[in-house]
Formats: sequence, structure tokens, C-alpha cells
Amino acid sequence: MRYRAPIAAVAFLFSISASAGVFKDETDRFTGNRAVRWDSLPAQANEFSFSTVALYLKGSPGPGYYKVQLITWGDSAEFRECHHTNWLVDGVIDPYLEYEYSATSAGSATIERFDKQVDRANLQRLASAKLIEFQVCGTEGKISQSDMEGMRKVLDATK
Repeated sequence: MRYRAPIAAVAFLFSISASAGVFKDETDRFTGNRAVRWDSLPAQANEFSFSTVALYLKGSPGPGYYKVQLITWGDSAEFRECHHTNWLVDGVIDPYLEYEYSATSAGSATIERFDKQVDRANLQRLASAKLIEFQVCGTEGKISQSDMEGMRKVLDATK
């Protein structure tokens, strides 16, 4: 039982890595909760991708919350000791994007995640940006156009 999470993480990693991202709108048949999500993982180690999810609790007419997630993977937890993030939205420093770090190791791969729960207004603001850039410690990157479109798909599906 304790190996399910790491095995699932590796399976998820390899199922997503073949494509830029996957849009899903599913209702869990056991809980009745609905998740509208854009799941994305980088195709190569030490690159980043950006995922978005809206979760509707059973019977709720609107999402209980939205979450965005910056994800990377590699041979080790590169950011375990230094995992603060800085963000630029269309070139302007964004103080609202403080992320929570977590890591999952399975075999020789480690998936590192930076999660942030946001409200709809904040997600709309991010989705309307032309360019979102980030810095994790000294590593810089930007959100891909594919992941920006995925975020917009989640917003459109949760009107």
C-alpha cells in the first residue's frame, strides 16, 4: 500500500511526458467531487511545466478552489534545500504567488511541485497575461504557451 503513491507518480510522469498536457473534466464516482484540470509535466528532466485545477465539492455549483502547480522532475530533489519562488507577470513583480513546496521520489526520479491555491479573480488575472516568468532559487523559466492555454481551458470550463 505504501508504494502506491510513488508508483502512481512515476506512471503519471511517463503518461503525461509524451504530450504537452492533458485537459480533463471528470467527476469522481465515489465522492461526487468534480475536477476540471490541465495536467502537464515537462518532457525532459530539469525542465518545468504548469498545471491548473478547479475542484468542485459534491453538489457545489462553483469550484471550492482553484490551484496552480509548477512542476519539475529529475534524478534528485534539486530544490529541497532552496525552494523559494519569485514571479513576474507581464514583466511586473507578482507578490501574490508564494508557493508551497513538496517532492515525491520513486525509483530514480524525483518530482518536485510548487503549489498555490488561488481564487478565480487571481486565476483570470494570470490567464490574461501574455507572459508569466518564474525564478526558483537561481533557476529561471517561463510558463509555456501550451500551459497558458490549458489554464484558460480550465477557466472557460468553470464559468
